Amino acid sequence: MLRPALAFCALLALAAPAAAQQKMNWHLQEGEDTAALVFAVPDSDEGAIFFLCKPGTPGLTVQSMIGSKGIERGASTALVLTAGGTKKSLPGKGVAPEEGDSVDVEASAQMADLKALAKAGGSLTIEVKGAKRSISLSGIGPVLTKFEAACKPKADAPKTDAPKTDAPKG
Repeated sequence: MLRPALAFCALLALAAPAAAQQKMNWHLQEGEDTAALVFAVPDSDEGAIFFLCKPGTPGLTVQSMIGSKGIERGASTALVLTAGGTKKSLPGKGVAPEEGDSVDVEASAQMADLKALAKAGGSLTIEVKGAKRSISLSGIGPVLTKFEAACKPKADAPKTDAPKTDAPKG
C-alpha cells in the first residue's frame, strides 16, 4: 500500500510544474507609463519572463523570472532567448526582486527581436547562467499585437493655441 502511495506522490510532484505552466499564459499588463507583455499566472508573482515598454520610447526591457546561479546583483551577464532557429543573446545585468534572494537577468531588446521569436513559434527557451526554462509561445500572437499597439506613442491631447486676436498687423 505504501509503494503505490509513494508512486502517486512522485507523479503529483512531477506533474506540479506542468500544472503551474498551464496556468501561466501570455497577457498584457498596462500601467500609466508602461505596458508589459508577460508570461505568468495572471494576478500573481509566479511568472517566467516579461517584456516592458514605455510608450513612444524606442526599445524594450526584457527580464527573466527564472532565477540564476552565480550571478550577482548588478553583474554583467547574458539573457539568451531561443525559439525555433531564432536565437537572441542579449547583454544584460543581474537584478534582484524586492523580495527573495534570487537574481534574475534584465536586458535591452527591440520589438523586432520579440516579433522574430514569436514568429518562430513552438516554445521559447529562456537561458541565463545556472538556469534554463522552456515556455509555450501558444497564444502570444494576439497579445503581442496589443502590446505593440500599447508601446506606440500615445496621441497627444489637442493642442490649444493662444487666443487669436483680430488686431491689425502693422
